[in-house]
Amino acid sequence: MRILVVLVVLGLLAPSLGCGRRNSWTTESGLQVTEVVEGQGETPSKGDILKIRYTGWYLDGGQFDTTDKLEGPAAVRFGKGDLLPGLEEGVASMRKGGKRILVLPPALAFGEEGRPGVVPLGQWVKFEVELVDIEPGPPPILPWNDAGLEIVTSDTGLQIIEFEVGQGNYPELGNSVVVHYAGFLDDGTLFDTTYYNNAPMEFVLSVESLIPGWVEALLTMREGGRRKIIVPPFLGYGAKGFGKAIPPNATLVFDIELLEIVR
Repeated sequence: MRILVVLVVLGLLAPSLGCGRRNSWTTESGLQVTEVVEGQGETPSKGDILKIRYTGWYLDGGQFDTTDKLEGPAAVRFGKGDLLPGLEEGVASMRKGGKRILVLPPALAFGEEGRPGVVPLGQWVKFEVELVDIEPGPPPILPWNDAGLEIVTSDTGLQIIEFEVGQGNYPELGNSVVVHYAGFLDDGTLFDTTYYNNAPMEFVLSVESLIPGWVEALLTMREGGRRKIIVPPFLGYGAKGFGKAIPPNATLVFDIELLEIVR
């Protein structure tokens, strides 16, 4: 999924095609849309995998990103925050084979702060998007069923439910660990996971880079173990929350597998 992060950071698509335009309109959010090719079939549903080609320009004509540098169309999950807000809105009503030109105000693109070295402050941008294909997304990731399992609360307030203790060693601070995980808000809303692409994450176990609840959970977990942790706000992202996915004072639930300790 890391290429999806690049799409959010760098943007998408090319100026005007100059042929076969049908109509133009501006949405309530301020997105300017020009239909070039209407396309056929159904519009995307949340979770679908969209295959898209795009090029992105500044309004003065300078290009800043394109899928032409890839071997084929980019693949993104629709409705999961993998696209800029204006692109998400623009492709929501597209059909397979359709092409559009989208002009995004800063609020629907890179914001008033822009992207250092890529998009200047408060910049409007223009994308040309082709929706090559729509594929059904993977089945939804749901929290593990913990019915009947014991909940253990640590001295810090972290709640732990063991699914499998594991037979390996405990990691130490400074070790690299490989984990599979899914993170949910306490209402069951998924906000992050490694399972969609079956791509476990490797990272250094450190207090500087992880929330306290994760540090505590991993330090007390054996290699090969599987556990659910319930992280209160003061062991998570606190009163500030994190980005758009995690609101302030959120209690978080993580299903974690510690696959490997890499020393």
